[in-house]
Amino acid sequence: MLTYELLDTRLLADEGMISPVVLTGMFPMIIIPTQPIVIQAEKHACRIGKGQFILLLYPEQGIYIVPSEGEELAPVYSISFNSYRLAKREKDTLLYEKDTTHLPAHGQILEFPRYAEGLLKKIMEQFQQTQRPHATPKLHLLLHELLDTIFERKSIDISFVTNDQAIQQAVTYIKQYFEAPLTRSFMANMTGFNESYFSSLFKKETGWSFAEYVNQIRIDQAKLMLLGTNDKLQDIALKTGFADGSYLGKTFTKYVHLSPSSFRKRKHTNRIVSIQFLGALLALKIQPLATTRELLQSSQLLHKRVPDIVEIAFFDQIEVIQQLDPELIVAPTYLYNYPDILKALEQIAPVLMIPWGQLDKLEEVRLLGRLFGRIQETEEWIARLQQIAMGARKAITPIIESGTTAGIFELGHDNLWLMPYLSVRSAYTLYQLLGLSAPQRIQQEVLQTGKHLKVEEQDLPLYAASHMFLIVPTDDTESFRAKLMQRSVWQRLVHEQGCQLHLLKLNEFWFDDGLSLELQLDVMVKLLMEQS
Repeated sequence: MLTYELLDTRLLADEGMISPVVLTGMFPMIIIPTQPIVIQAEKHACRIGKGQFILLLYPEQGIYIVPSEGEELAPVYSISFNSYRLAKREKDTLLYEKDTTHLPAHGQILEFPRYAEGLLKKIMEQFQQTQRPHATPKLHLLLHELLDTIFERKSIDISFVTNDQAIQQAVTYIKQYFEAPLTRSFMANMTGFNESYFSSLFKKETGWSFAEYVNQIRIDQAKLMLLGTNDKLQDIALKTGFADGSYLGKTFTKYVHLSPSSFRKRKHTNRIVSIQFLGALLALKIQPLATTRELLQSSQLLHKRVPDIVEIAFFDQIEVIQQLDPELIVAPTYLYNYPDILKALEQIAPVLMIPWGQLDKLEEVRLLGRLFGRIQETEEWIARLQQIAMGARKAITPIIESGTTAGIFELGHDNLWLMPYLSVRSAYTLYQLLGLSAPQRIQQEVLQTGKHLKVEEQDLPLYAASHMFLIVPTDDTESFRAKLMQRSVWQRLVHEQGCQLHLLKLNEFWFDDGLSLELQLDVMVKLLMEQS
């Protein structure tokens, strides 16, 4: 059993301070910058980007903070704490001892989740109000929640993501042609390696053996067919690359721990854990047992609709998920990057791997509707959404002049502005449901290519739209607007190019599937009407 004690919080550096800034404080310490910084010591230096943090377990000599190249100093926060582990339990006494063995290594840089920013802000405000952390138990609870949130991610952050281009090519080919004969010799030849080296590199890069990965892809396709069609096992075998129905059945049972017929009976279950696609399930009137903290914190419009849903810290919380006794787990295809977690989840319940960020938003809901026997509910929801969209178009018609354009832009941790394609970040809502037109360059470079585009802030005038929806990483959108308008590029966009800025909260617009579309559409229409 672990517990934490808050020692101190500080604003280590801020705008206007002279660089370098000597790093002072108590240890262990986590340092969270709002812009990229470099921490320099006598023998080494490390860069911490925006959206990251570094853990320092002990002090070093001559250590200080400087802004990253090309940046200026911006707020840098620190939290100092003690970590304790339960060492002895007696009848009326619990004895804790200091222990840092469970923490990441000294100097390790990790991702600082977006939804942890609110916890950090609460801790800073509470500490400033009291200056007596020992007398405020709430501070220690907030600290415990924050540290659990950011340190639990270490098991995910160090997991595999394919880097080798040849293996990326092989993985893409397998997913596209899973029903074809896929041999090790064929794939090795395609990628330019001998068979032995290809096998070892594939295992190193993906965490899977080649044969195991191919079987997993095929089995997952068979799951979708078993739930989404009435095809016989023999026909499914032929469509998924298995020799016959008997071999498919044996392999399926090995991977899924259920026979195909037993799996098929779970089609109408409501006992679902949703690692993604919460909005799509809610559109079908299916309320999952649980979903991840990241999804809930990043889908606050949806969160209000499911107040009783169980919140899982991360999708690798195997014991928590097991206690819920789900009959199916709905997961995005990026879970293939975490083979050990996927295999552990499969021990609990069959995992449905749904394409992530690839399908048309309505087709995504239709797919889940077929899988869960909710075809009528699917079409009813889609018809309702289309009616709402028609009403929204009529409502904004008086304020949309001929030649009016619209764009959606998201500020990333790297300080670049992302223009999303139709599958993500409410671009679908803007262009398909509301029927607004994109500026020519966004149409050509984003929507027609089907790829995100990131640009520097100073390049935004090249992609300017009459109505610019800005997804920003704060709930205080008006304060953020005021900061933007202090800079010349935004003054030029508004005052010279006549752009209207509509600010959206990242934690309401990070995901945009199913019911999210309906809720986000309402927010966007209200912003248009308010600023007309």
